[in-house]
Amino acid sequence: MNTKNISRNNRYYSYLFVLFFVLLFFIAGFRPVGIDRDSKGYASLIQSFITTHNYNFIRTEPSFYLIVNVSKFLFDDVVRGVFIIYALLGVSLTLYAIKKHSSFPLLSLIVYFCFYFVLHAMTQIRVGVAAAIFLLAIPDIVNRNLKSFLIKTALATLFHYSAIIMLFIYLINLKHNKQLFYLFLPLIGILLTIINVRKFFLMSIVSFLLEILSYKINLYFTMHGMGMFTEVKVFNIYYSSLLIIYYFAIININKFKKEIDVLQIKIMGWMLFSFYFFSFSPVLAFRISGFLGVSLIFFLPNLISIVREKYFISFVVFLYSIIGLFNCIFVQKFLHF
Repeated sequence: MNTKNISRNNRYYSYLFVLFFVLLFFIAGFRPVGIDRDSKGYASLIQSFITTHNYNFIRTEPSFYLIVNVSKFLFDDVVRGVFIIYALLGVSLTLYAIKKHSSFPLLSLIVYFCFYFVLHAMTQIRVGVAAAIFLLAIPDIVNRNLKSFLIKTALATLFHYSAIIMLFIYLINLKHNKQLFYLFLPLIGILLTIINVRKFFLMSIVSFLLEILSYKINLYFTMHGMGMFTEVKVFNIYYSSLLIIYYFAIININKFKKEIDVLQIKIMGWMLFSFYFFSFSPVLAFRISGFLGVSLIFFLPNLISIVREKYFISFVVFLYSIIGLFNCIFVQKFLHF
């Protein structure tokens, strides 16, 4: 392909991304309050803060209060302004990460829309911005750019405290090795689910965690004790299908040429492990595994690179993403803000 054609294709890609951004931004930013599960809760929290000016950084991250104050300055409708700002940040950062780092940006756009747009841009709006920053930080892990990674981790954590798990991800070995460990990693999570010692283990270490983390975990324990969100179907269709995809990838890990692909496979292993390990608490299970799972935006399309039937696999990823959209709508019930 000559330089002129490459330039034309890049221009078309840019137009497409701008179109996607405008569409998704308006859907997320101007949705009616109440159409999703969390918007009414956010509206109440925003109104309460406007009235009392009570900063509770243990419950809610500093960026939230900053965005509320910015919204008060820019918009007459503060609640609507907050949703607009979060939509602007979450959608733009995610699309920027896809355009900059995805090997198959069109498929990545589809995976994002089907798996994470409703969940992150319209429901978990704080997590959505943090997850977008995580996507931007993944290449820093491969390049061992610790300073840039720590800055992005700090920014992501200011949007949602669960992003602190990014520090652990930086420690993952990037080489094509330890397949045996990652082969058994999800199975270890399943085994611990059967033995059922996870809650005792977590309760024993919660007092040693930072207060911003221990508060959330104790809150989830309290909700669990009150009979809220006590059931999660461990062997559901979505995570079982991801388990199959994961084992296909881990068995063929040596066919992946790039370190970033290997990293994403290993992140997926920890995603599955965290879901099974925390399955006693659906909020924790879906929250942690969902944050790590945002790397699927890059990983699922990259499966094309190791198979000959590229058009067929592209169609399979597309079809799988459409099915994932319905699953995403179901999963929302466990993901309160």
